[in-house]
Amino acid sequence: MTKNILNLPVDILVNVLKKLGLSDLRNVILTCKTLRSLVVNDNTIWRSICRDKLILEDPLHNRSNNEQNWYNRCRISNNWCSGYFKNKVIVQFHSNYMPWLKLHNSEILAVSKGSELLCYAVDRKKIPNSKSTCWTLSVPTVSRNDVRTHDISRFVIRNNTLVCGNRDGSTAVYKIPYYKQKPLLLHHIQDCHENGQVEVSAVELIETSDFCYIVTASNNSQNIIFWQSNENGYNITDSIMDIPIHNGEGVRCMAVNNVMDKLAIGLDGNSKPLLLDIHIGKYLMTADSTRNSKQAIRDIGWHNNNTIMYVTHSGMLHLMDTRTNDFVFNVKDPFLSTLYCIKSDNKNAIVVGSSEYSRCVLFDARNCTKHVQIYFTQTRPSPVYCLDFDSTRLLTAVDRGISALNFNINTFNVQARDYSHVFQS
Repeated sequence: MTKNILNLPVDILVNVLKKLGLSDLRNVILTCKTLRSLVVNDNTIWRSICRDKLILEDPLHNRSNNEQNWYNRCRISNNWCSGYFKNKVIVQFHSNYMPWLKLHNSEILAVSKGSELLCYAVDRKKIPNSKSTCWTLSVPTVSRNDVRTHDISRFVIRNNTLVCGNRDGSTAVYKIPYYKQKPLLLHHIQDCHENGQVEVSAVELIETSDFCYIVTASNNSQNIIFWQSNENGYNITDSIMDIPIHNGEGVRCMAVNNVMDKLAIGLDGNSKPLLLDIHIGKYLMTADSTRNSKQAIRDIGWHNNNTIMYVTHSGMLHLMDTRTNDFVFNVKDPFLSTLYCIKSDNKNAIVVGSSEYSRCVLFDARNCTKHVQIYFTQTRPSPVYCLDFDSTRLLTAVDRGISALNFNINTFNVQARDYSHVFQS
């Protein structure tokens, strides 16, 4: 029998500490250095306490590199949910654009600015270094006899390959020898849809050990085209597959799952997506009954291998199980605004970007009754055209620049920006 709690075996101390609440643990940390070290470094305590709380994860491909212990993961996730963060405009534009961004492997941040692609390195604190670019790329353009710009509409980076879809109707394919080196142009597809008379609004890259497809689509074209590269990747042959679209006016967005066998397609003129089996070129899910010219799917992605997530022009966020074709999550934007983009940590956290006030909203996939938190990322009344995030930061693209919200901070001198309450219409 001991009279000093510090003399107890560690496993007994851990069981005692697991019975405490968050406020009690905070007092223990502030009172005793020995117990503080135990509380901070023992993962079982925080796994037990935060079992039902929203813990934001890194992307699937980067979770093995996550060095945060459970105490820090819970601390940072609490900052997300409570509105504790520091925001900074890391890239500033002098004209209005509709930029797209990609935080790739937590190593680089790629940003589109008109017909240029800018690359920034990520420092040890996981913040992009905006003072200098690793490389700047001007995509090849095609002159058209209309008012279209040469801006990049969307781009995708996967397995050292970069694909850029342009508003001038062309698509450029690059090889990235090393992420901090300037990519090499492999091929330029000049006339993707309707002989180049319509823009390329969505691109995807489907790359496996057996084949490599470049997929292009347009919101003014009734088909999706698959282009296949040759063995060394330095040329694109003629299109090998042309998939017609019957349930919408065109395609706004596409996303392939991690297995690279299914393609989710967001339509213009429909509130429900299509699901395409890539191997056989047949639709597994159609949207015949939901066609509506006033509807559109603004962005689409995969929450996991069986669940499609997407946002609509009417301000809805949906999660759909592809095994049953049923909705498993439905929620509307707190301000009833159009939603432009969506990103998930592939577990429980979902962040969407809205059409006004540079606003993003965090949702918990286990709770469709209300949002978790709202973030006003900049002071501009711009839509959030694109976003990306990991467990510690949120990056957003608006008309005049890119902002970074850092949640891995000490909250001592930071005022909470809490908009978690429900707004009544």
